[in-house]
Amino acid sequence: MINKMKNKTMKNLILLLVLSVTTNLGFSQAQSDCDKARGLTSLYAQNKMWRDATNFFLDAYKHCGKDVLEQNDWNTARISYKQLLKKEKDPTVKANLTDTLLWVYKTGDTYKENPKWKVEYATFLVKIKSEDTDLIDELYSKSIHTLKAKNKTTDIQYYYTHLVRKFNKAEDEEKEKQRAFALEEYLKLSDYVTEGIANAKNEKKKGYWIKTQTYLDSYFSKLANKCEDITNVLAKKIVDLPTEKQAKIDAVKSYLSLLDKKKCTDSDLYGQFADTLLALEPTAEAFYSQGNFYLKKKEYKKSKDYFKKAIELEGEGENQGKYKYGLAAAHLHSGSYKAAFNTAKGVTGEYRGKALKVCGDAVAKTANSCGDTSFERKANYWLANDYYKKAASAGASVSSSQYLKNAPTKEEIFDEGLSVGSSFKLKCWGESTTIR
Repeated sequence: MINKMKNKTMKNLILLLVLSVTTNLGFSQAQSDCDKARGLTSLYAQNKMWRDATNFFLDAYKHCGKDVLEQNDWNTARISYKQLLKKEKDPTVKANLTDTLLWVYKTGDTYKENPKWKVEYATFLVKIKSEDTDLIDELYSKSIHTLKAKNKTTDIQYYYTHLVRKFNKAEDEEKEKQRAFALEEYLKLSDYVTEGIANAKNEKKKGYWIKTQTYLDSYFSKLANKCEDITNVLAKKIVDLPTEKQAKIDAVKSYLSLLDKKKCTDSDLYGQFADTLLALEPTAEAFYSQGNFYLKKKEYKKSKDYFKKAIELEGEGENQGKYKYGLAAAHLHSGSYKAAFNTAKGVTGEYRGKALKVCGDAVAKTANSCGDTSFERKANYWLANDYYKKAASAGASVSSSQYLKNAPTKEEIFDEGLSVGSSFKLKCWGESTTIR
């Protein structure tokens, strides 16, 4: 392996020597020191000999001057210095290389309005934690929203990092201003990510875009800590939706998802988006969204009707568990405890834990009216606790001791002539529980 690497390196050096001699012969006959230096900068960079490439670039700058050098020359210099900086370990040398690369970015940025250059320049400033916020703002303002889905995923991530840093440093009214701006930018950037995912040429690139959305989502959750934060931003979006139908549908679904994540389903804005989605695409998901809205509004009859329609349209689809859980919750809140219990027991998949909690709550809600004796009525709480334990095992965040304090005491068990560990049948539910 080592010999192969040596042979490869030797071949590259020989090739470089041949090219260099050939090139220099041409230069000596017809070209200036400026052209020689520019050519050698490119030649050494092509062969990944970064130190030599940077040395020849400095010669080119000396002999040519800024007005003669072109964007390609600066781009070669940028790549070469970045490679040197990536491999350098010495702190002093790294600091010097950083300063030189900053000079390359700054000087190379004067040639023309190149958004790719500007976004790279801005991102480098963010990486080194530059305090020149105004410059970073200016560079990103002339690049991020010009490139859109043509941005590199890392540039989108660093741009949002910059916005979050500005928010963290701001105070009072300025802090709220920065929060609002960062939330609005999140929506735009998410649109670019969605387009990037759709246009990804392979799974690896698609993965980069998905990772970027996760990155944006994590910061968004910290910034939008109140419903008011997100609804204020999204209220502007409902009057500025895309005109193309599918794009409009995708946007509305995205906004509904955001409101759902922040538990803002009882907001009027959520209802407006749900109405819009129903008009555009009367699918099971659209009916579910509207059912969720009316559930939070405590309009249970409407809520149930929408959930039932969602379940009907979904059939045996992957979201049937979510929709059935929604209906079970609506039954529970409206006082239809038997219906809540029966619906919740049929829930499978991701929402099973939450549904089992509904079962436990339904049993507990009817405990005082279910049974011929006080002991029988109190025994219902054991069954309610059984379902809470099942809910915890299925992933729900619940207490495994819920309702036990309402169950019969050891003295009451003894008085009934029963013993701990025995089975006890509950007539109302047709199920048995264990005495404990």
